[in-house]
Amino acid sequence: MEDIILIGFGGHAKSIADSIEREKKYKIFGYTELKKTDSKYKYLGTDDVLEDYYKKGIKNVFICQGYLGKGNLRKNLYDYVKKIGYKIPIITDPSSIISSSATIDEGTFIGKGVIVNAEAKIGKMCIINTKALIEHECKIGDFTHVAVGAIICGQVEIEKNSFVGANATVIQCRKINEGTIVPAGETIR
Repeated sequence: MEDIILIGFGGHAKSIADSIEREKKYKIFGYTELKKTDSKYKYLGTDDVLEDYYKKGIKNVFICQGYLGKGNLRKNLYDYVKKIGYKIPIITDPSSIISSSATIDEGTFIGKGVIVNAEAKIGKMCIINTKALIEHECKIGDFTHVAVGAIICGQVEIEKNSFVGANATVIQCRKINEGTIVPAGETIR
């Protein structure tokens, strides 16, 4: 197993760490954060140490910063670690179901119980959270977060930097414009 460094270690990171351990593709080397938190993982320091760890041979990171209100931070962290040279893998919880014809780009997290159906396309650095459903032929733009229990019906396009709240539903063949926030529980018809 290759080592991976987690960037940020709040609540969302704990879900990602659990999925990494369950997936058994990477070994968590440690995490960066503004200050040490209560964790079984090694605290490495702030993000300033990432270049040193890359030079020491660790080539994988995962950005664990949640989305809401922090989309620009996630984008800045992405640009920073890519400039260093890091690989940001796709993390997929083993309990999820991903169609063999779906495509998922780098840095995306697919949480527990997620379903991604036929020919769906999910961009880079997305969060598809616990029990979300992404139906056939959907397009999810880069840096988008589909929250817990959201349902994205067939052939929906969600442009980049958007947020679909918990238990929201987007009815088939709709388009969600860039940077849109769909509130929790909302139905877009």
